[in-house]
Amino acid sequence: MQDTTSREAVLAEIVERELSMFLATNNEGGVSVCQTRPDTFRAMRNMAHSAHDDALLASYLDDLRQAEAHGRNFMVEKYARMDDRLPPLSTSPLLDQIADAEEAFLHDAQRRYPHVIKSNGQGMFRRYLRCELETLSPRTLELYAAQVNRAQLAGRNLVVERHDYLMRLLGKGGIDACEAAFEAAGHAADLSKEQEG
Repeated sequence: MQDTTSREAVLAEIVERELSMFLATNNEGGVSVCQTRPDTFRAMRNMAHSAHDDALLASYLDDLRQAEAHGRNFMVEKYARMDDRLPPLSTSPLLDQIADAEEAFLHDAQRRYPHVIKSNGQGMFRRYLRCELETLSPRTLELYAAQVNRAQLAGRNLVVERHDYLMRLLGKGGIDACEAAFEAAGHAADLSKEQEG
């Protein structure tokens, strides 16, 4: 197990390498709004990787370094795959295994935290994730699948853990506190409407 400082350094390097790839991605309509908000990108990618264990993070960082050394851009590949502009980068059965598990985590998280985790079209979540997974090395895919299996066996929900990380990062006290605040605000609004009526 890496110490916290090492883990944070690995996460930081991963996100900065991803950001470089993202900023180098050409869009048909020019620079996208997302590309003008690097801090938002950093927060969302830190969230995406926050539930990964140290071995998976280290393997993915190696994937990013290898990609850069060979002139590959994972962001370009992912978006090209989403638009069906590239043939599949991988046909591993682990792609669907991981995507199925993450989709189940998402559905459970939305049921438990309906105010914090909104539904925005399950098909898009799955497509985005699957295309991103195709860019990973076989080794990293195997580590990801093993992590998902361990999480399922332990009753963990990686989507909940990621959102909890994000809420804390944003200073909102975690996912439970955030959901409770939304519920309280909604209840207060309902009382106000009743009193007006």
